[in-house]
Amino acid sequence: MARTVGGTLTTNEDGTSARDATSAAARLLEIATRNADELLGEARAEAASIVATAHDDADRLTESSQAQAEQVTASASAEADRVLAAAHADNERVHAELEHARAEQEAELERHRTTVLADLAERRAALETTVGRLQELEDEHRDRIRSYLTEQLAQIEPNPGPELRPTPSAGPFEQRAER
Repeated sequence: MARTVGGTLTTNEDGTSARDATSAAARLLEIATRNADELLGEARAEAASIVATAHDDADRLTESSQAQAEQVTASASAEADRVLAAAHADNERVHAELEHARAEQEAELERHRTTVLADLAERRAALETTVGRLQELEDEHRDRIRSYLTEQLAQIEPNPGPELRPTPSAGPFEQRAER
């Protein structure tokens, strides 16, 4: 405890003066301030180091992410190109198959058409032959009917005119009349 001499503090119990105590307190304060400044400097340096490391890590992660993004983009682009090329190849293949099928159908239709036209030509020829025979039969029947009617008219009229005279033919109607 400090002793007072004449109302002022002059010495302490251990014999140190107030001035010495103030000086010691100032030195202690100075040491504490220096320690605080050193600790604050170390803390700031450590904080700056942590921030720098964080920035480096962030930059590294950003670069890595960009590299991965570019790699994924390149991979996706390559896959899209591959799929597009496959789709074009499939399109060409299907188009070729359809064209081939169309050509086969056209060839089949042409063969069928040719067959049908040949059949129709044969039927037409056969029908023309039949029509020709029927026309010949018609002509023969007309001649026979004419002869028969002429003979019948000759029997009804004893002297027919020159236009009604029977024409000689060897038809079945004439054979009946001669009987």
